[in-house]
Amino acid sequence: MLMVIRKMFLCGLLATAFLGCVSNRIPPADTRVTIAPDLYGDVQVTDVRCAPGGSSFLTFQANLVNICDRPLIVDWKVQWLDADGIEIDSVVSTWNSRALQPFEIRALKGTAPTSAAADMRFYVRKAK
Repeated sequence: MLMVIRKMFLCGLLATAFLGCVSNRIPPADTRVTIAPDLYGDVQVTDVRCAPGGSSFLTFQANLVNICDRPLIVDWKVQWLDADGIEIDSVVSTWNSRALQPFEIRALKGTAPTSAAADMRFYVRKAK
């Protein structure tokens, strides 16, 4: 009986260790944020906000965090959506590059191109 309990304990311990190793591969909790799978475990997006700014135009803000021990260059963009969830075609919805030093936190901001914007989507990928 003691041997069975020990085996169960060791299996539970190994499962916990395994889950701890892959926990940084879980996509972001905010469904408006998409991080390319090849960046999982390298960057996090935190403190995502989208609200009216000083005018009737929405303003986006989020923190991009390099959680690895090497410099990264990433591309990011904000896609603006109207009240029906349809993308608003705009020149401001283009990919921007950003270099991040190890463990750096960088605040990113954007303003909607029109007052018709009701929501946004935020994308991050490795720089091309």
